[in-house]
Amino acid sequence: MKLILLLLSWLILSGYLISFYYYLKFFKTKSSLVARQTRLWFAGSAFCHSIYLFLLTQQLGHLPVGDVYQVLTTCAWFFVLVYLILEIRLNEMTMGIFFLPIVIILHTISNLFIDVEKPLSAVLTNVMFEVHVLIMISAYTAFAISFISSLMYILLSREMQSKHLGIFFQRLPSLEFFERLSNQAVNIGLILVTVGIAMGIRMGMNVWQGNWQEDPKLIAVAISWLIYLLHFITRKSIGWQGRRAAIVSVIGFNWILFSFIIVNLFFSKVHSFK
Repeated sequence: MKLILLLLSWLILSGYLISFYYYLKFFKTKSSLVARQTRLWFAGSAFCHSIYLFLLTQQLGHLPVGDVYQVLTTCAWFFVLVYLILEIRLNEMTMGIFFLPIVIILHTISNLFIDVEKPLSAVLTNVMFEVHVLIMISAYTAFAISFISSLMYILLSREMQSKHLGIFFQRLPSLEFFERLSNQAVNIGLILVTVGIAMGIRMGMNVWQGNWQEDPKLIAVAISWLIYLLHFITRKSIGWQGRRAAIVSVIGFNWILFSFIIVNLFFSKVHSFK
């Protein structure tokens, strides 16, 4: 089983890399043939990723959320699944070239360091822990969508302001499309992350001892929540729209990536999956 998981994990990464190539090709050509090839490779890779997580769950004896590296590949799968649904519903494939690099990075880190024979931590016997992690991953997925939408909004608006209309203007949807998608994603993500944090605090009071509230990871998550709360409040109260809201979203997701990977691995004391 361990060898099968290893081979499958790298096969999935290869599939995502090939999918990224086709997304780039589609972005340049807008060819219907390339679009079908892109969708085929991406959907096939997502299907293999689903099988991988199923087998990984069987191997571990619990959902693959037991340590950072398990969470990374699960998070990548969530990103892929939600993006694929979004792409089909909106009939818009141009965001793939911005979305897939995040998936590739997360899954690559997981592939390099995941340990399928790692002993089960006692906290993982609690179903509430798994629910907490899945809710947080869902929130991060929403914020990832907002990040990509905001990044594309910034690139497109900059090109339009320069009065030299190029490939972004030719290939991307309207600014209003990206602004609406980003704001809706933030609204959903903020609700989910609030619920996830509340569950985490409740569990922390029962599991951890000492000054666990001062753990760097918890502080980092609180900062993430404040950034997106700022995004929501400034939109509703003082009319921050467009570029300003997009910049806040980009800052927020970059902070999430930093706290999720760097802080969790190297600075967290009690709030870790080790």
